[in-house]
Amino acid sequence: MQIQSWVGTIEREWHQLRRADPTLDVEKFSRHVIAANKTGFLSAESIAAIANALLTSTLNRAPDLGRWLLERIGTNRHPAWRMAMAISLVTPTGGEADLEKGNAIFGDVMKDETADGHLRGMAAAALADSARLGRGMQADVSRALSLYEHAIKLGHKASAHNLGLFWEGAWGAEDRSVTPDRTKAIQTYRRGGDDMGCQRRLAALR
Repeated sequence: MQIQSWVGTIEREWHQLRRADPTLDVEKFSRHVIAANKTGFLSAESIAAIANALLTSTLNRAPDLGRWLLERIGTNRHPAWRMAMAISLVTPTGGEADLEKGNAIFGDVMKDETADGHLRGMAAAALADSARLGRGMQADVSRALSLYEHAIKLGHKASAHNLGLFWEGAWGAEDRSVTPDRTKAIQTYRRGGDDMGCQRRLAALR
């Protein structure tokens, strides 16, 4: 396939995927992405975005191919790929769940100084969710709170929503050492900036 034609084909297939176009041959598209990765045509972030789009697509076999794509390119390499795989493992999407492995990847990405702050924040927030829900680990309110705080500091403002809900008493009731605090909830939601969830809770508490 000539380079110009190849580039055009991948771009056209990407737009079809985003529109959930049923005429898209997702298997062929996935093979094109693998080939593009081998030649260095697509950035790691672009491939992660494609894998995520496949994993969340309603098109037939798309989620399975999203998992397959991540496994083929090697999720032990780029932090964005590892995050996509971890989310697939804990959801589960595109294959069987492996909660412990997914959480381990979140932890690795969170500590990976080569990853940007936004990605590390996402990983911290996902690990906080696991600690809050008991997803692949024992539920731990204190750990969840610490991780949400860490996620906010790394720039994941949406974590302020779950942290604010804790101070409202919406979760964490098993930790009897802390009582709901409306003032702290409001302060926490404000830390979320323009996050819509935080803005809605602020409006409700006024």
